Amino acid sequence: MFNRLSLFGIAAVVAWSGAASAQSLDMKGTWVGTSKSIVSGLPAHHPATVAAKPAGDNRLTEVPFTTRIEGQDGNRVWGINSSPAASLPIVGVISPDGKQLRLIVKGRGIVEGTIVDPDTIEIFYTEDHNGVTVAATNTWKRQK
Repeated sequence: MFNRLSLFGIAAVVAWSGAASAQSLDMKGTWVGTSKSIVSGLPAHHPATVAAKPAGDNRLTEVPFTTRIEGQDGNRVWGINSSPAASLPIVGVISPDGKQLRLIVKGRGIVEGTIVDPDTIEIFYTEDHNGVTVAATNTWKRQK
């Protein structure tokens, strides 16, 4: 059986871990990585001039990206997502538990990320509209 001191210790650990996970990561700064994408059509970041390997009616591309988070208020963030071909504004949120990120690329698609540690985010990007389809993965690393 647990005594009162053991129960107090367990409650303290649970309360502390919950409070720690609920805090948002400071996302401000520059994050870089290279996408591994499959694309159909001509997405902004994957124009016809980007090196690609055919995959049926699609193209396989690898494109360097820079995401600059310019501002943050609690769990809300905003900034710019850039490749050599385009720069587009982004807005997004960090989940209440501080483990997930969701960004909307204005007029384009959605970035869904898992925050691995304060300097690494593994992401998926999806876009499907106006004859353009993209599915991509990337690992963003914070630049120091």
